[in-house]
Amino acid sequence: MLDILQEIVNKKKDWIHVKDHKGRNALHHAASIGYLHGVQLLLKSCVTCHMERDNDGLFPLHLASACGHTKVVKKLLEICPNPKEIVDEKGRNIVHIAAIMGQSNVITYLLQNAKDEVKGMINGKDYDGNTPLHLAASYCHPKVVQVLTWDKRVDLHWLNNNNQTAFDAFEQFKQEDNPPFPQRLTWCLLKSAGVQRAKRGLHSVEIPSPCKPEPKNTKFYKDRINTLMVVSTLITTVAFAAGFTLPGGINSSTPKEGMAVMLHHMWFKPFIFCITTSMYGGISVTITLIWAQLGDVTLALFALNVATPLLGVTLATLSVAFLAGVHLVISDLSWLATTIMILCVIFILLLLFLYILLWLPSASSNPIMRWISYVPFKILTWLFEKSSTEDKNM
Repeated sequence: MLDILQEIVNKKKDWIHVKDHKGRNALHHAASIGYLHGVQLLLKSCVTCHMERDNDGLFPLHLASACGHTKVVKKLLEICPNPKEIVDEKGRNIVHIAAIMGQSNVITYLLQNAKDEVKGMINGKDYDGNTPLHLAASYCHPKVVQVLTWDKRVDLHWLNNNNQTAFDAFEQFKQEDNPPFPQRLTWCLLKSAGVQRAKRGLHSVEIPSPCKPEPKNTKFYKDRINTLMVVSTLITTVAFAAGFTLPGGINSSTPKEGMAVMLHHMWFKPFIFCITTSMYGGISVTITLIWAQLGDVTLALFALNVATPLLGVTLATLSVAFLAGVHLVISDLSWLATTIMILCVIFILLLLFLYILLWLPSASSNPIMRWISYVPFKILTWLFEKSSTEDKNM
């Protein structure tokens, strides 16, 4: 491809200035597909092509940023004397464009490796007063929001022309009922970073008149509550059955009639401790979720916040109880006992990891909780980004 482009440049140089129906020249297209060698060749042949706009006011640098081609962005920035001046018709610079398109790799590069004048663009405002964080929040790109909110140079409280913070901009476009997972992640990231709603003046405060309160709809949480209740009931049933069907059985002769045969075995103690914890943990989760059935949204949310981690504890202790119980009855065959123990430990760690991903990403702005949630956020945003890319390619 490079040989063909070189031949065109040598014999038909004027062709590189020809524009398509969108007003884009050859450099626009090379930048949009990340064709670095082509970009380098075109820049040597034309010293002004990189400063040409298309019909939407986009420069080649904008297209490279929008498509996530960091190497092309780096090359084009080398010849741009003042990148802040390269804005589209809405006043958006390359950081704005990358935020809109969810190109976290471009923003990460600009924050870490670009020149100081480029890094200063992370708080730049477009003609509507929106910063890149406003746009990333509006378009619900959690990975971009995470990159921006963890950088101390990003101002989290700047207002746009509508007197909105990034959190206000997010809420303006969020889906109220059953929001998709990217929106939930974006909300958690903004809250944990301490992004607040804009403060309103005293003139906007209204004293409400007495009225009959209307109950809020809990339909959104109903399925989740019912699912957790079924799981907790099953855990209670299994733990109850295991408590009366002890590994090795029960003595049927005196003087230890009714006592567990393996009572003094080392693994019997963690078994009985974990099965008891699972039993009462499952009952506690069930009772907590019964409170959530009363129809109050606040109560339902509180019950879910309590029940979710408690259910994780019961699942973990039930898994350990299974490990201990199996090890009790096969401990005489050392190679099998060791193999089963290794398998159980691996799967217990995997189950805990998956469950932690489910509830740990916290909206708390506490610095400790924010650091603890950092890795789960990274994993979840990576998984979502990967699945979204695969869906687009299908």
